[in-house]
Amino acid sequence: MKTLWDYAEENKPEKSTSSEDELEKERQEILERVSSHSVDTIRDKVAWVLNHFPETRDSDITLQLIFWETFDSDIYNGGPIIPKDYYRLTRLTTISRARAKLQNEYRLFLASPEVRERRGTISEEEKQKAIEDKPKYSVFTVYMDDSGKNAQNLIIGSIWFLSDYLTVHKAIFDIRERARFTGEFHFKNMKRDDLPIYKEVVDVFWQHSNTVGFKLISVPRAGIGKAKEAFTDLYYHLLLEGIEHQQETNRAPLPRTLQVWIDSEETSLDKLRIANLDDRLRQASRSRFEGKLAIDSLHSVDSKNNILMQIADLFTGSANRVLNLSGTTHNHKDEFAVYFLSRFNIDLSLSENDKIGDIAVHITV
Repeated sequence: MKTLWDYAEENKPEKSTSSEDELEKERQEILERVSSHSVDTIRDKVAWVLNHFPETRDSDITLQLIFWETFDSDIYNGGPIIPKDYYRLTRLTTISRARAKLQNEYRLFLASPEVRERRGTISEEEKQKAIEDKPKYSVFTVYMDDSGKNAQNLIIGSIWFLSDYLTVHKAIFDIRERARFTGEFHFKNMKRDDLPIYKEVVDVFWQHSNTVGFKLISVPRAGIGKAKEAFTDLYYHLLLEGIEHQQETNRAPLPRTLQVWIDSEETSLDKLRIANLDDRLRQASRSRFEGKLAIDSLHSVDSKNNILMQIADLFTGSANRVLNLSGTTHNHKDEFAVYFLSRFNIDLSLSENDKIGDIAVHITV
């Protein structure tokens, strides 16, 4: 039986020679890999599980079992373990060591205050905040991007995943491999010859529409002095309206945990925007959702090598193409935009009932 000393020793932060800047860079790299599913190392695989299954942050045994089901699925499928197979599975010590490093050194995917106190890794300040911590619920995972900075309408587009999305990610990756497509999916850089593969990717999401939703918000650019600040407000309002929609339609009712990934722009702006959104969403959870919305994490990540963020770019770019239409020319980008939006029955010609003041909310299941 483990003693408190054993827990403290096992979870003691590893000494690091990295400077604070290097540590922050490594931390961001981990987040980039988790959000893009580029998980090749034990550390990144453990990070992926901790992010997608919050219950694993408190229990190394739970973490081990879900890690095996996800990354050692050729050996373990949730049933009994044959003794000889145990030697082939990733060791608990290896998994728990990676978990401790992620939580203690990088301060990512933290355990509950009670467990951190038992492990001897919680600070006095965190103990005081423990009362604010919420239980771990099923997760909303949202990827968001913006468009129209210099156009007639400012736009935020988002993809909402209501359950595990490894199947979607794998299907898109398989399409890339089969088509030998080595580039990134970006609306701005779309070539006519790539139109079929872009449409095929949209079809993947349509086939999984029971667990995926696309939500969009826009506002006229006229009269707005600082677009960057306006975008932060739009991110916030889209998240709130999206959560309300899931609740009202009973598609994914609360309580839920919220994870948000936003396409990064500038480091200082990203940090300020994330801090602003985090604070406002926590207030909204208490005042608007009776504390049934647990804010787990908000991060900004680069869309490079991040397929799901690239799809958010395609969706937002399609909306921008239609809402900010100028001229009479029609090319492959217009064709794709219409295909994407019509595939999910998104009508951008909204009635007044679909508006909140000047803000238009476009939501589809």
